Amino acid sequence: MKRVCRLFACLHVVAVAAIGTSASAQEVTIASRLRAGDEFRLEITRVRTNSSRPQQDAKTSTAIDVRVVSASAESTTLDWTPGATTVEGGQLGQDPLFLAASQVVNGAVLQIKLNTNGQYSGLVNEAEISSKLQRAIDVIVNGVAAKLPLEQRTGFQASVGRMLPPPVVIASATREAQMYFGLNGITCAVGQAVEVDIEQPNPLGSGVIPATLSIRAESVTSDSAVLSTRTTYDNAALLRLTRALIEQSGAAVSAEVLARVPPVKLDDDARYVFDRTIGLMRQVNVTRRVTAGTTQRLDSWEIRLTQAPPR
Repeated sequence: MKRVCRLFACLHVVAVAAIGTSASAQEVTIASRLRAGDEFRLEITRVRTNSSRPQQDAKTSTAIDVRVVSASAESTTLDWTPGATTVEGGQLGQDPLFLAASQVVNGAVLQIKLNTNGQYSGLVNEAEISSKLQRAIDVIVNGVAAKLPLEQRTGFQASVGRMLPPPVVIASATREAQMYFGLNGITCAVGQAVEVDIEQPNPLGSGVIPATLSIRAESVTSDSAVLSTRTTYDNAALLRLTRALIEQSGAAVSAEVLARVPPVKLDDDARYVFDRTIGLMRQVNVTRRVTAGTTQRLDSWEIRLTQAPPR
């Protein structure tokens, strides 16, 4: 029996793989059941630890109110409204530039569009959100630039602009929505791992990175299903993009210097608990590890459904 496993995962992954499964294998389909007028709430917790810059360590929590504006066989449109973000630990919560930038985007509503399979496919109001995010970035960049020598300010502002073009900014703003809806539409056999070669937008900047995505349906009952994924990025491509990122900052990198740059490793592990009765993820946990030599940065996200739509 042939099954097609479709995935547009966390950061705009596009992959279609035909997989063979035995006729006796139990299968699970992640099927969205959203209807116009549905409302639900998510709680998103993000934790960052950085071994080389522990002052960046922090834990943030944000409640997201979601309302289904329209739903049809072709697409679904959602209002994704973040509430206030609370910050624990580190220096982020006391940073006046962060607080000022937060005020710029406070109350912004992301109008998210899902495709026929319930996968993230874009922002309806992308121009509006991009403008607000750019103003927030300008608050931070201009605040940092003001502390630099006058002759360095223009170059610094220009380099940040090159490293944060609008597509990268939008991808960052919609990251959690893409995580939450990332597995919608897939069908996989329980207990069998499926590997797909994919291209992911570069989480360290612009560009795309070849990667290998492994999906496994761990268990399934009549009410729920548990799935896990692992994304392993191409190390050589990471090195090339790291060099490009440094060059975008205006610094020249010789072959000798590049040879001394420690290898960069990047991988994502995720676990999804899907509620089959309401067609939504009850919980999503994603862990991203970035290792360069002896230093490591760890980012983790937990997305919990705290208020489900009535069924």
